[in-house]
Amino acid sequence: MLCYDVRNLLADPQNVISVDETMDTESVSFGSETYPVLDKPHVRGVIENLDGKALRCSGQMELTLQMPCSRCMEPVRVPLELQFEQRFIQSRELAGPDADDESEAEAFDGMMLDLTEFLNGEISLGVPMKVLCRPDCKGLCPKCGHNLNEGPCGCDQSEDTSPAWDSLKSLLKAHNNQDGQEV
Repeated sequence: MLCYDVRNLLADPQNVISVDETMDTESVSFGSETYPVLDKPHVRGVIENLDGKALRCSGQMELTLQMPCSRCMEPVRVPLELQFEQRFIQSRELAGPDADDESEAEAFDGMMLDLTEFLNGEISLGVPMKVLCRPDCKGLCPKCGHNLNEGPCGCDQSEDTSPAWDSLKSLLKAHNNQDGQEV
């Protein structure tokens, strides 16, 4: 858990807290999927006093996830290098007259700032939507599910078997028959 006592930092704006820790995260959830963490998130950064009541935490985080290839479903090592910056303000300050000015800030209670939830959110935002094992991944055969990167499967790929295309095929066939062509 990345929890820091910010009492001295709030009292003296010249103080800075250096962050250099590894998070104890085994997996990352993104939507309904959960991905294993191969290299745990290493966080480097600083926490500094902005104006006597707000803090800024900035830095970078490196980790490696294992995710399935979007085409062939083979496991892929996905290294992530994420930059972050966030303002934090004590909860009691959010109720004050300047509350609207702090809409971008996250609240914390007391004199302890826990970065765990914030950093887990940053990891979730950094997870790529689409991962490929290689740029020319051929994916899976739509008929038998064979990984086409391992070679051909032997299925007849000449005709699409999806019923979703039947209406379009009949229109194309009718159009071509009018022109005297055969599909």
